[in-house]
Amino acid sequence: MSKREDASVTHPRSRRLRRLQETQELQVRTTHRRRRLLTRSGVLAGFAVAMVVYPMVGTITPYAEADDAAEAMATAGVSTASAASTLLSGGAALESSELPLPSVDESSSALAASAEYIVATSLEGCDPSQGWAGRNGRLEDGSLCDLWNGVELRSDAAVALAELNEQFKAAFGRDLCVGNGYRTLAAQYATKRSQGYLAATPGTSVHGWGLAIDLCGSDDTGSAKRWLEANGPIWGWENPSWAKSSKWEPWHWEYVPGTDDLGVYESSYWSSSDAYFSSDD
Repeated sequence: MSKREDASVTHPRSRRLRRLQETQELQVRTTHRRRRLLTRSGVLAGFAVAMVVYPMVGTITPYAEADDAAEAMATAGVSTASAASTLLSGGAALESSELPLPSVDESSSALAASAEYIVATSLEGCDPSQGWAGRNGRLEDGSLCDLWNGVELRSDAAVALAELNEQFKAAFGRDLCVGNGYRTLAAQYATKRSQGYLAATPGTSVHGWGLAIDLCGSDDTGSAKRWLEANGPIWGWENPSWAKSSKWEPWHWEYVPGTDDLGVYESSYWSSSDAYFSSDD
């Protein structure tokens, strides 16, 4: 055999070494695959525990002894309300507590409901309990009170507006700007001449009863108007519906308990507009 032919023949020992090397490489690749598979499986298992198992265990665990608590209640004869408390708290019934709800003060509640009037400390000397009397635009002495700026209103309406003004000052740091209030019969005629159809027939105006105000331009729009829309009704003051539709008068506000008492928006009111009215009626 020539040297060339001898070189081409593979020695058996070389074949064994190559097989051993290939086997080791296959084992390494297999190990790597298993490690990657285990790593991915561990991540998925951890995700499942975090998203499913833990919430279930955390929810169920506090009630693990609910059966024992229910049995104890059945034998003790507790009420339905405490039974629920016992089941949820593991046997200890919760103590009930009553917290006071926020509300307007006693004076404001009485005024808004037009019930028993309470003298307002914010409008010293004005006492609605003394009553009022007279005709439209001709209210008798003692029926009216001066506001903080000298504008007059019927005593009950004045006290209610003064209470509202105290809250307005707390919110805006100043008094509510009121331009007009009570109008005498002579003032109603003058207003009718200057404003035409916008003014009520003299002798029928809500201003003539001291139950209406006209706000300044600074307070019949914007944040002040929004605040009044939300809080005015608590003290009985509202911008009536007609002032938002047939006539646009965002400045005109009325004391609703007073207008309701007189029946201002009832048909019978207009047929007896010059009648004498009194708080004693």
